[in-house]
Amino acid sequence: MEIKTLKGISAQEILNAFNDSFSDYFIPFHLSQAQLESKMLADKVVLDLSVGAFENGELIAFILHGVDVINNEKTIYNGGTGVIPIKRGAGLTKQMYQYILPILKEKGIDKLILEVISENVQAIKSYQKSGYKIDRELMCYKGEITLSTTNAKIEIKEIPSYNWELMQAFWDTDPTWQNAINVVDELKTNNISLGAYHQNELVGYLIYNPKSKRLQQIAVKKSYRQKKVATTLIQQICKEHGKMLSIINVDKASKPINLFLVQLGLKKYIEQLEMKLQF
Repeated sequence: MEIKTLKGISAQEILNAFNDSFSDYFIPFHLSQAQLESKMLADKVVLDLSVGAFENGELIAFILHGVDVINNEKTIYNGGTGVIPIKRGAGLTKQMYQYILPILKEKGIDKLILEVISENVQAIKSYQKSGYKIDRELMCYKGEITLSTTNAKIEIKEIPSYNWELMQAFWDTDPTWQNAINVVDELKTNNISLGAYHQNELVGYLIYNPKSKRLQQIAVKKSYRQKKVATTLIQQICKEHGKMLSIINVDKASKPINLFLVQLGLKKYIEQLEMKLQF
């Protein structure tokens, strides 16, 4: 067996290992090559800093790593860890981390982050053995929107550009990697960005991916909450794209947004843990 970075490894080889690894997952799923490439692009995956285990030249385990600077820290995001079913139980994840962590440290990485399904006790223990610690609990929701109230005084318009200094002031918690500013900025042409305005003042916004039918961000100015601003935004999306909606990795500690999503009619389908490894 050989452990090395994924530099030079084809998308097809990664796809084969990825789909085999997740074929019996808590929520089994199967990606096309285009879907995997889109995911790797959104996650900012760098193959030179990703790692794999190979047996007779075949990729049998992998960790896909994205790279970005968040809050002035050079950060690695785990965009997927997989071990094909017949090779589990051999400690391959730990071995891959033992290989790649010194390389990442040498490259000046400050921290690593990942999300793992809360029920996946084995994976959580494996990450903890590699130095990760649980940072926060996350909720994932999906379903059909049933709440239809709106505020007639709120005008909904597309946002031509993001004023992050203003929009961040609406936040209660920082978004996770896949919904973070740098990722959302790069996906702007694929997303729909709507602002809620009251007397020409931006008082709320949402960012929505019509292809995945997923909300990436939604926030309302604190002084305008409980005034149906968010539901007015959501209703505009429903009007144009249907009532089925999902949102992933909502901070469980933020009770207002979790309550709002349930009131909309969405159902929790997964709980995750965000874990961090700080150098």
